[in-house]
Amino acid sequence: MAALLGQPAPYWFHALRDRDAIAAWRPGAPPAVVPAHDIATPVTALTELAADEPDGSPAAELCWYLAREVRHRGHASTTRYIAELRKNAADGGDGAHLVLGAVPAPLLRPQPEQPTEMVRRAGWLSITERRDVLAHRVAAFARRWDGGRDWHTGAVVSVQTDACATAREWATRLVPAAADQPPTVLEKVLLDNGREADSDVLLHDPVAGVPVLQRAPDTGPTNLLTFTLQRLPTRSPLAALILSAGVCWIRTEDQTVWLAPERDGWGIGYGYSGNGCLALARLVDVLLDDISAPAVRHDDPAAPRALFELLRDAPGTATYTRAQLLAARAG
Repeated sequence: MAALLGQPAPYWFHALRDRDAIAAWRPGAPPAVVPAHDIATPVTALTELAADEPDGSPAAELCWYLAREVRHRGHASTTRYIAELRKNAADGGDGAHLVLGAVPAPLLRPQPEQPTEMVRRAGWLSITERRDVLAHRVAAFARRWDGGRDWHTGAVVSVQTDACATAREWATRLVPAAADQPPTVLEKVLLDNGREADSDVLLHDPVAGVPVLQRAPDTGPTNLLTFTLQRLPTRSPLAALILSAGVCWIRTEDQTVWLAPERDGWGIGYGYSGNGCLALARLVDVLLDDISAPAVRHDDPAAPRALFELLRDAPGTATYTRAQLLAARAG
């Protein structure tokens, strides 16, 4: 290649592979100046969505931040790689047999400051309720970026109404989803995760504000898929913890039932000595004091031992009142 070109072959770092710059390159040309961008993490959808939002929009602030953070990281990594290549060439390594096809354009903005958690969550709440293709693209970016960490939803859970009275109570509040509109971001994620047949039915939980997928309703036991929340949107205190058919429920004093808050990838459980039961004990411990507390993280403080032991020894179906849970926590 070098003999054909009369000079070392050009090398294009992946974040600098601009089609027009590559097509315009000629032997002896100086490196093109190309804005660095990670081709695996395109930001076009982020900037388009942000540009169409009104001033002060949390969704716009979130999307501008993400787009600028991606560009900043792309610029930083490419600059580092070029410095390493130049050092390799100076030391007589393989880099001496290459020339740069492009260098990154100057980055004029400082590293962006991440929006507050409140802004991030408000932004994603707005985006995940939308039905347009731009919102779907931004949501797909989020799932690649951090798994949707700041969405209001958590894990996808399976609820069997034939095996649990609380599940049947919860199912009575479900309503049909809009059939004459495209799916929302959350509806599409649920369909992509759990749809098995064309006969599956999309429902909506108007209290939790999340979609529910009813699998093949005419083929056997009712199997419902839905999202947990990362926080319960209520001020009514915890009245009881209900454990049934492998699912953890919270009943609040206003008699509303909720799936226990849970983060995706940090499961909760009961009836055994594993991490899921430790997580449930921590969750119950904080919900007794603050019903809107976030779902637990792996590094949260441990719950009182007696509360963990109560849940570890729980049978397949059990209900613990607030008084029982407080007594267990007190030891």
